[in-house]
Amino acid sequence: MLKHCKSLLLCATLLLTGCVDGFEKHLKDAIELYRERKHQYAEQTDGATDALFRKLITTETLLLPVAATFDARAIPHVKKGVMIIANDFVPMEDNLGFDYPMAAADVFSDELQTQAQQILSELNATDSSDAFAMTEAVNTALLDIDEFERYHNVYLPMTKHLVESLGFGALHSLYYRCESAGKTYRLGQDLMKLQAVAIKLGNPLSYDVEANQFHQQGVGILVNDLPHIPFLKEYDRYKMLDEARLTDCLAE
Repeated sequence: MLKHCKSLLLCATLLLTGCVDGFEKHLKDAIELYRERKHQYAEQTDGATDALFRKLITTETLLLPVAATFDARAIPHVKKGVMIIANDFVPMEDNLGFDYPMAAADVFSDELQTQAQQILSELNATDSSDAFAMTEAVNTALLDIDEFERYHNVYLPMTKHLVESLGFGALHSLYYRCESAGKTYRLGQDLMKLQAVAIKLGNPLSYDVEANQFHQQGVGILVNDLPHIPFLKEYDRYKMLDEARLTDCLAE
C-alpha cells in the first residue's frame, strides 16, 4: 500500500476540491500521453502507428463517465482516510519513455496467440467476486506472461498492464475492507469486476498483436508507454506480512 503521508495529502486535496484524483484522472492523463506519443511514433513509423493510438484514445475516452462514477463513490471513504480508487491507479508518467531502447521482437504468430490466450482463459475462469482468489490468479498469470515473453521473444504490454491493474485493485480491496469494517466491499467488488470484464471482453491481446509489427522493428510502442504497476512487489509483501491478518480480519 502507498505511504500514509501520500494518503494525508490526497485527503487534504479531497477536502479542498471535493473530488478524488483516481480513475478519471488516470484516463485523462493516459489520453494526453497517447496524443503526445501518437505524433512521436508517427514520425518514426511514417504514420503507421496512428490507427493503434486512435483506438487507445477512443477506448479511454469512452470510459471517462464510468471512471467519474467510481471516483464519486470513493469520496465518503477517502474522507475517512480509506484510499480506495485514489490509490488504485498509478501515474502515467511512470513509463519507460519514448526513446527507451527495446530489443526487436519475434513474430507473434497465431499459434503463440492461442497459447497466450490460454493464460488469460485460466485467469478469466477465476471467480471475479473473490478478491483473495483473484489476487492469487493474477500473480500466477503475470508469472506465466513473463515466462512466455522471455521464451518466445515477444511483448505483451497491454495484456500485462490490464492484468496488473486487476490484481492491484483486487489486492488493495482486501486492505480497504479491513480498514473500513467492510464498508468499501461493494465499491472494491465493482472495480474488480469491471477490470475483469475489460480483460474478458476488451481483448487486450489484440493490441499486443497489432503492436508486434512495430516491436519486430525495435519500436517500443505500448512497451515504453504504459506505466509500471507494482503488483508483484505488493503481492510479495502481502504474502509475507499480511495474508493471515487480512484473512482473519475479513472472516469476522
